[in-house]
Amino acid sequence: MVLNAVLIAGVAIIGLSHLHAGPPDPTVAADPPGGPASTLPDPDAVPSGTAAAGQTPVSEPPHASATASPNTGVAHAPKVATRMRSDFATGDSWPYGAGYRETGRLAWPLGVVDHVMSHGPAQAPNAVSWLERWLQDDVRRIGARVLFAPNHSGSAAITAWHTSVLDTTGLQVPRTGMRLVVQPGAWQLVALDNHGQSVVASGTYDRAGRSAAFDMVRRETTIWLTDPDGKVTEVDDRRIGSLSGPWASWELREGKVGDRPAGFQEIWAG
Repeated sequence: MVLNAVLIAGVAIIGLSHLHAGPPDPTVAADPPGGPASTLPDPDAVPSGTAAAGQTPVSEPPHASATASPNTGVAHAPKVATRMRSDFATGDSWPYGAGYRETGRLAWPLGVVDHVMSHGPAQAPNAVSWLERWLQDDVRRIGARVLFAPNHSGSAAITAWHTSVLDTTGLQVPRTGMRLVVQPGAWQLVALDNHGQSVVASGTYDRAGRSAAFDMVRRETTIWLTDPDGKVTEVDDRRIGSLSGPWASWELREGKVGDRPAGFQEIWAG
């Protein structure tokens, strides 16, 4: 009996050591020093969790203008194939056929540096860069993997424009019902129409590192947003469908001097 007890204790100790020394979670991507990346490194990956349909994540109450989905249960984004993708982190260069516009004063213009698409620090308030790619048909999917600065980070935005942002000047932009503004730990889905800007939905996410992936899929008047935690938020608004367009855009913005630019490690659209 004593021998059996010793053998059982030895097996238990070996089992616990394997639990503590197991391999890392394969859903977590590599990240620059400072922490792991978003849990959505692959925009085609199955989300690791979902929020309730028609609601933002539980850490943020739904905005009043967001209409709850008639479906019950968890939200699942429809499958939409990507038509363009640039992975700067693995060596891709400037996206084929893309154009850009800038306003404000920047230390240097938008470009790919050290496997990240970014621009130089702002030398005056309201410095913005827009990268745009025409997709011929209305954008039904758009996303990006954003690398935020370690501190005082600028923001980024992912947008499907009704008309080209390159045809505007200064801080003017076209109308849209599919615009996601992101910053470390938080996001806002906004619409821009003839009455100005309004927040359609908002939420927060856990900051596991500086890198965070966001993906939006649209069907008619509904958007399914997958956040860096892998949670899916389903939002319905008539402007999402009526202000759709074929211009996919990725934006970097610093509101004041001293903000440090964010950058894009990867962008995609479909």
